[in-house]
Amino acid sequence: MRPTLLLGFAAAICTAAIATESQPVQGVEISADIPTVTVAPRRVGHVTIRLPSLSYALTMNAYCDENWQPASISINVADIRKSFDAGQLQAAAVLESELQIPSNQIAPLRVERFCIDDKQEGSQPDSADDNKITIPAVLSAHASLRCTTESEQSISYVTKPLDVTLECGLPDPTVNAAEQ
Repeated sequence: MRPTLLLGFAAAICTAAIATESQPVQGVEISADIPTVTVAPRRVGHVTIRLPSLSYALTMNAYCDENWQPASISINVADIRKSFDAGQLQAAAVLESELQIPSNQIAPLRVERFCIDDKQEGSQPDSADDNKITIPAVLSAHASLRCTTESEQSISYVTKPLDVTLECGLPDPTVNAAEQ
């Protein structure tokens, strides 16, 4: 009974290997800039930050196997979607797009010990490095690429985390404490 089981296992592996070889080698490479948001100094104990709308400049490079042609790319961030058809893909080797994400589609960020206005202790950032912080994966870009031949099509997916840099807007020293 063992030789039969082993033979069945080997047949399954060979079948899987053959099926994999017929699939195209395809993918999408995505790069994105990191937008910077200026944050007003917050009171001690306030740990969430609501971001304004964010604008991401995306660069996409799509590729299909040699016998396949790119038919379309769709990219989504939050509820914002943009699509490119075969003509647009063939006209440019690299696609560039800008997506504007409304603030109501971005969850509040929990950020502790950053840009705190603590007048009692007189805390200020120690250096310019303390004035900025990059938060990874605030949003995600999801892209799908469809490659085709005359008789077949194949879709591949990729996800790219999108970061944001927060910059502390230091209090204006010309404004007196009573006005703040």
